[in-house]
Amino acid sequence: MQIASQILNGELEANDCLPSIRTIAREVGISIITIKKAWELLEADGLIYTRTGIGSFVSEHAKNRLSDKKHEFAVDRFRKDAVFYRELNISREELIKIAEKEY
Repeated sequence: MQIASQILNGELEANDCLPSIRTIAREVGISIITIKKAWELLEADGLIYTRTGIGSFVSEHAKNRLSDKKHEFAVDRFRKDAVFYRELNISREELIKIAEKEY
């Protein structure tokens, strides 16, 4: 998710106002419902907060909190992806080689 990446990389700062759900939906051609769900996930992860009738904003995070959050997201994603790699019978060594080459 691009917004999450921008927040975690510090491109969007605390209390920055995010575009409205309708604006994002129109710009990327995705349903409002889908964008609303994405915003709800960002809020559940503590990355944004919403003020009814005003908009959504980037939550305040200390720099080390952002680092912890990035690490948490990376580990969570890897755990999910690791199942896929195991199902393909890719060894740890092969996976490390893939990661080194692609990164």
